[in-house]
Amino acid sequence: MRKLTTVVAALWLVNFGAYIIIAILIGGDAINGHAGSGRYYLAMHGHLTQVSRTVFEYSRWHTYLLWCHTAIVMILVIWNWLVSKRRAVAP
Repeated sequence: MRKLTTVVAALWLVNFGAYIIIAILIGGDAINGHAGSGRYYLAMHGHLTQVSRTVFEYSRWHTYLLWCHTAIVMILVIWNWLVSKRRAVAP
């Protein structure tokens, strides 16, 4: 289980790095931006960047997937911690 956690955490680090780099390159993220009247805006530190719907949707889904990936890593880390505590207590 520790190997799985290590692999998933390493993939999370790559995903997070990609998320940051891409957000900088495209002008922000959709979660902080907004859409309306057929226009789509990404936001970063109060600055809005107009993008296509495709870029907006990509940014939105990448954010959601990163949140899910983060939750999975946290669950695996906590699981490993609990298992190691259990082993330390068991005779």
